[in-house]
Amino acid sequence: MLAGRGGPLLIATAGLMLLTTSPLAQQQPAAVVGRVEIGVPISARRPSAAYPTRAVAAPALASASELRHVVVYLRNAKPQTVAPMKVAVRQHNESFTPRVVAVTVGSEVEFPNDDPIYHNVFSLSRAKNFNLGRYPRGDTRKVRFDKPGIIKVFCEIHSHMSATVMVLDHPWFAVPDEQGRFELPPVPAGEQSITAWHERLGDTTVRVRIESGQMATADFVLPVPAQ
Repeated sequence: MLAGRGGPLLIATAGLMLLTTSPLAQQQPAAVVGRVEIGVPISARRPSAAYPTRAVAAPALASASELRHVVVYLRNAKPQTVAPMKVAVRQHNESFTPRVVAVTVGSEVEFPNDDPIYHNVFSLSRAKNFNLGRYPRGDTRKVRFDKPGIIKVFCEIHSHMSATVMVLDHPWFAVPDEQGRFELPPVPAGEQSITAWHERLGDTTVRVRIESGQMATADFVLPVPAQ
């Protein structure tokens, strides 16, 4: 009778061992690398000066600089516990620098004022609504972003100034370098959607097959319209 009771238990235990050591359970994540290209040149508009007696240099918006305004990320990723980041978006020559940043949930972004004039940083975005008030050169103020989303940032005094903070609740994102190259941290294996987001173009998404432990590639060509 004891042997009879032990038989099914032994079979069940063996089945559990087979399940936990199956190829599916051993799938390893892999990095995703690629390159972003901008298919249409972007021309720059000279910003209007808030003070008529002072000239403001027009920012150069070559394709290389526009590539820094792209965020590549894993679309529809499950929320993860992520470490907060500390990032600075400077106000320099009546522009936000960098103009696009990507951070994890819980991160703090500082907005130092490098200009010899007052600025007033604010946002009316649903993911984060704030107003830092007016502050002079040499001062800095910061905001903690505690919800995922896209936050549009402006200066109340200088209407031509704008920036974007993208907040994500997972670690699988990157901003390309000036050559458009990027690398995402190891992404879970399987069919995945990788998105390249541009501040004016919006989303472009490609499907990528991530093989266990094997680096994958995702390339993008963004047809950003000239202005």
